[in-house]
Amino acid sequence: MTRNRTAPQRRRGGSRFRRPAGLLGGLAGGLLLLAACATAPEVRYFRVDPARPAPAAEAPLPVTLGVARVAAPEPYRQERIIYRTSPYEVQMYGADRWESSPVDMVGHALLERLRRSGLFRRVVPWRAGDADVRLDVRLRRFEEVDEADAWYGVVELEYEVVAGDGTSLLRGGSDQRVRAEARTVDGVVRALSHGLAVSLDEVTAQTAGAIRQARR
Repeated sequence: MTRNRTAPQRRRGGSRFRRPAGLLGGLAGGLLLLAACATAPEVRYFRVDPARPAPAAEAPLPVTLGVARVAAPEPYRQERIIYRTSPYEVQMYGADRWESSPVDMVGHALLERLRRSGLFRRVVPWRAGDADVRLDVRLRRFEEVDEADAWYGVVELEYEVVAGDGTSLLRGGSDQRVRAEARTVDGVVRALSHGLAVSLDEVTAQTAGAIRQARR
C-alpha cells in the first residue's frame, strides 16, 4: 500500500531540504503552459459558398476575358474574420478565421462565376497578350457589422472593364448589406455568401453588357 509522504519538518534555523530554484521555476512554467492550453479557444475555419448561377441561354461573346488579381486593403489579405461595432475601428476575431484570405476567396469565386455564366468564350487569369478584355476588381469591404437591431454581412466591390487598347469600357461598384439570420459567426458567413453571390452576378452581367456595347 502506498502511503503519503510526510512533509519534511522545518528547523528553527531553516529548512531541512533546499529545492533548486530552477526546478521551482520549471514547475511553475509548466503549470502556466498547461493552464493556457486548457483555456485556449478552439480555432474554427469558415468559407463562403455563393450560390451558383444557371448558364446563360444566349451564345457566348466571342472574346477572351482576362481577370486581374483582385486587389484589397491589408485587413482583407489575411485570414482572421473582421467585424465592426463602429465605423472607426476594424476588429478581428481571435479564433474564428477564413480558410483563406477574403481577397483570395473572392478572386476564386469571381473566376468561377464568370466561367460558369457561359457569357464569354474564355475566362482566364489576366496576363498581357492572352485576353481581349481585362476585368479589374477591388474588394473594398468584406466583414461583419454589428448594430443594435442585428448583425450584417457587408460586401463592397469596385470594378472596371478595360479593352485591349487600354480604353475603359465601364466603371462600377456593388454594395451589398445582408442581415444575418442569427447573431453568430455562422449567420454572418451565410449573409456574406449571399451578398457576394449578388455582387458577382452584378459584375458578370455588367461586364458582358459593356463588351456587347463596345462591339456594336
